[in-house]
Amino acid sequence: MNKTIINNKIRTLAVISLLTLISACANKPSHVVISPDLTITNGTATHAKYQNKQASMTITDLRSAQHVVQIIREGEAAEVYSSQAPLTKIIETSLISELKKQGLAVNAQANNAIEVIIDNALISVQQEMMKYQANNELVIRVKINNGAQTLSNTFKVRGTSEGPLSADIAVLERDFNQQLTQLLAQVINNAEIQHFIK
Repeated sequence: MNKTIINNKIRTLAVISLLTLISACANKPSHVVISPDLTITNGTATHAKYQNKQASMTITDLRSAQHVVQIIREGEAAEVYSSQAPLTKIIETSLISELKKQGLAVNAQANNAIEVIIDNALISVQQEMMKYQANNELVIRVKINNGAQTLSNTFKVRGTSEGPLSADIAVLERDFNQQLTQLLAQVINNAEIQHFIK
């Protein structure tokens, strides 16, 4: 009699555990929210570094895949997360907003042409049974033609992190946003670019 009660309790517990696991998987996000915050790096002061200057801007994505986070487990298909909007649009909106604060007029007919090329933007997580390791790499190139000359600069941010158990997608999202903010701030605050735009 006691054995039957114990077996029933074990079965009930197993069913509850399985249902909890299934519902947790069903609530997984399908994308990450990418939203760089350039006000963190530049503070509240806006300097008119580009006063009376104009430039056109294009963003090109040369990545072979469009996701920004991948979680790799041995013997399984990679779990991938894309950004909530195209990364080209997110970067364009962030850069234009900040450059306008610094006095640059963004105009398709301008003599200065800025091209931002996304070469890499990925957090790759190696997930093991009891730990994970994340490798992050963001690489963009900025090409500027001022009508007389062309300037090309490459900007990179790399990082690694590790932790126990499973990687938390919210933490990976936060890390990606911090690194993208850092990368775009490098572009905006680059003295060579500021002097090159006529």
